[in-house]
Amino acid sequence: MKDNIWFTYKARIKAHERLEWMDFHSQLLLVWYSILGAVLAILTIRYPKLLGNDTDILSAILSIGLLAISLCVANRDFRGRAMLMRSNYQNLHKLHRIVKEDKLSPEELESYSNLLKDCENHRTIDDILARMFSTNLTSRVPTRREYLVGCVLLARRYLLTIGLYVTPLLVALYFARKS
Repeated sequence: MKDNIWFTYKARIKAHERLEWMDFHSQLLLVWYSILGAVLAILTIRYPKLLGNDTDILSAILSIGLLAISLCVANRDFRGRAMLMRSNYQNLHKLHRIVKEDKLSPEELESYSNLLKDCENHRTIDDILARMFSTNLTSRVPTRREYLVGCVLLARRYLLTIGLYVTPLLVALYFARKS
């Protein structure tokens, strides 16, 4: 049972890191797209056909899309969820240090159960990544499949994030060459 507390603690750390990543990049991407939208609006004053005949429509779609995405990001509350996750893993760590034996006393078991209810559960990928990056595991060693899943999901996260930053520039280059 003490192992369960430790693994939950480690997975919640990874969940906290994931939520902080999402908070930072969602906010930065909103700012990035807003800046690009403002630049587009200014440039279309001088060059109304900058992106072709449909520049005005594309600009309006960008504005509406930014509004919708900003509302969705605000509702996800990545920052608040990350802070709850951080508090939870800190409390799990305190409990892990207190527990002396593998079998929990009724009070320790109740404390662990309450800590599990304090915030949302971590995702399976958080558990896999926590085990992938932990050293000296004696139990729940990640399988080859879990390593593969973890590597693929990390690569997907980085590629998607980079893609979201670069896509507007690629679209601008496409339309610049087309014009």
